[in-house]
Amino acid sequence: MVLSGMEKCQKSLNDYLDSKRNAFPRFFFISDEELLSILGSHECTAVQEHMIKMFDNIAKLKFETGSSGDPIAAGMISSEGERLDFRTPVRPEGKVEHWMTQVLSEMRRTNRVTTKEAIFYYCYEGNTRIDWVNTYQGMVILAANQVWWTWEVEDVFNKIKAGDKMGLKAYSKKLHSQIDDTVVKIRSQLSKNDRKKFNSLLIVDVHNRDITDRFVRDSIMDAREFEWESQLRFYWEQSGDDLLVRQCTGVFGYGYEYMGLNGRLVITPLTDRIYLTMTQALSARLGGAPAGPAGTGKTETVKDLAKAMGLFCVVTNCGEGMDYKAVGKLFSGLAQCGAWGCFDEFNRIDISVLSVISTQIKTIQNALLMGLERFQFEGIDIALDDRMGIFITMNPGYAGRTELPES
Repeated sequence: MVLSGMEKCQKSLNDYLDSKRNAFPRFFFISDEELLSILGSHECTAVQEHMIKMFDNIAKLKFETGSSGDPIAAGMISSEGERLDFRTPVRPEGKVEHWMTQVLSEMRRTNRVTTKEAIFYYCYEGNTRIDWVNTYQGMVILAANQVWWTWEVEDVFNKIKAGDKMGLKAYSKKLHSQIDDTVVKIRSQLSKNDRKKFNSLLIVDVHNRDITDRFVRDSIMDAREFEWESQLRFYWEQSGDDLLVRQCTGVFGYGYEYMGLNGRLVITPLTDRIYLTMTQALSARLGGAPAGPAGTGKTETVKDLAKAMGLFCVVTNCGEGMDYKAVGKLFSGLAQCGAWGCFDEFNRIDISVLSVISTQIKTIQNALLMGLERFQFEGIDIALDDRMGIFITMNPGYAGRTELPES
């Protein structure tokens, strides 16, 4: 009798928590105990210690006292201390899942407006590129820099068509000069955060320079050539007033997920090939499965592509103890908030559980292919954000790993 009563209580509690998670899907990425600690508190600051799990590299919300004396969420502070101040502060009133949804929307809106501004003011009215970098947040700079690089390369291709045969060589020299200026700045006295910002910019600049040098070497002179089409290209589309990322046949909306200064990977030719494979898989509504020995950067490459596209990436370390219910909850969260999920060492999960997980993934892929906005998942009708992606990484041939089932 007591046992059945306890089971009823547990089921009611799980249903209550699931209703909160479906209202704000990022609650799927924290445990039941952590969610209860947020729901059980009347203080809006109860979310602070769990922000790092619900947002990428965000340490806390910036709370200030409003004009009426009530607290307002005025911005976000990253783990490094970089700040993103909201254009419109959010009042933490009512249910936590409702105002946290407002915080998420305001983060994206502010990031979008700031990115648009940064693109417009690039080297504006005699300002140097270094001055421009000092004005904006790190990830805004990286996105705007890529938009301008894409435009400048395509502008050079147009000049070549018009008869300027030396246009690409001249542009290559300009990129070399930009890198020299950035290196001089990095060697000067900088704060820790400014140094991180310039380092990330330098990594991307070096990759852009290498591509341009390769175009000069191989006489690539047309925007329709595969060597250019296969690059990750950023465009601010005036018709939709939005930032789009293109690579071959894939077209993706930029995610505007604020991540502070969490750095970028050095981009090698292999990284480029993986990016191309993964973006083509995503455009076909599939996932990616990088395989290779431990420590070769499989997970980091997935995370880095998510950073480049402004998307939230949730990394989960898989183990023998994982069951299909736990994985299903993660899938539900990813589908509803349009995040990427990277499941590390996926082949450590028990084979009987893997066959159920494959069915769950197939259900999500079918919904994506049909372009549905809502679909039935594990008996519940949930929303579907088409930006979601599921990636798995594997170390084949290690002890304790299972072969994936045919499904």
